[in-house]
Amino acid sequence: MIDVPVDVYTSSSEIIVVIPVGGTNKESVTITLDNRHLIVRGERVLPKMKESIVPVSEQCFWGSFEKRIELPDHVYFDKIHSELTQENTLVITVPKVLRPDEIPVKIL
Repeated sequence: MIDVPVDVYTSSSEIIVVIPVGGTNKESVTITLDNRHLIVRGERVLPKMKESIVPVSEQCFWGSFEKRIELPDHVYFDKIHSELTQENTLVITVPKVLRPDEIPVKIL
């Protein structure tokens, strides 16, 4: 299984995971949660070519891939959503639980 590159961005309200998955289609990609890990699996398929074609250079990877991304505790695991863009980039949005810096507690 091949490890794919991932970019992770954060703000006060969400975590954004960006994974270029060129050579895949929506049906071949799965996203699951295991404990606090976001697991992305898929398969990159080499386009069909004529049998007489001989490779000169092969730098792209083809086949199954998997990426595990550890998430913090303070996210809404049930509100994670994803999109596969037209450019075959998978964008996963993980909303954070908003916690104020300080909460006053009233004394009764």
